[in-house]
Amino acid sequence: MLRSRRQRGAGLVELMVASLIALAVLATLVSVYSATARHSSRQLRETDLRSQIHATLETISSDIRRAGFRAFDARNEPASRNPFQQPGNRLRTGALHGQPDASCILYSYDLDRDGLLGTGRCAVNGCVPGTDSDNVEQFGFRLNRGRIQSRYGGRGFGCGTGNWQAVTTTGIVVDTLNFRIHRTCLNLADADSDCAPDRPALWQRAVELQLGAHLPGDEDFQLLLSRWVHIRNDRLEEP
Repeated sequence: MLRSRRQRGAGLVELMVASLIALAVLATLVSVYSATARHSSRQLRETDLRSQIHATLETISSDIRRAGFRAFDARNEPASRNPFQQPGNRLRTGALHGQPDASCILYSYDLDRDGLLGTGRCAVNGCVPGTDSDNVEQFGFRLNRGRIQSRYGGRGFGCGTGNWQAVTTTGIVVDTLNFRIHRTCLNLADADSDCAPDRPALWQRAVELQLGAHLPGDEDFQLLLSRWVHIRNDRLEEP
């Protein structure tokens, strides 16, 4: 004679224990996933910071290296009349109002190789001698509220005038942008004497550049780079 067996299901306590175990495993998985996501996001932001800083440093360095260049025939015109080396257009530093000293650099060079300084716009009565309006050849970089900007035109060739556009994104905060110009003067009339106002002289220049930034809301990760840039075009002065 066969006897029937009763099948006993899981009790309430067992179900609660199983649920707690499942919730604990799920919480652990969510915590691990969240930590991994945060770590990956931080790594991506740090990579973006490095990429922008290195690219910006290279862009600034390669451009200011051309400061003062002019295409001209030395047989017909003296090099000292180079409009790209005159006081209003030559390599110099400054700062936008409210920003650190020497956080802006201005310079010009003959981009289209026509020998004329392109201002982008001339006065109503025409361009002054040595200039034209067919392009813009007055350049610059400056720090403005945590971003680096480059000059692309406009009236007035200064750190606080003209038109500027950002070259770094809001994904990084630029803390440091500093330009220091180093100059060496050679007396062309007497190599053993110092330069003098009544003697022809050749000025050799180099720019010491520092660029630093951090992530927005996270100053624990900061990056600071520096570089020396030799200006290829020496400035000639004649009495």
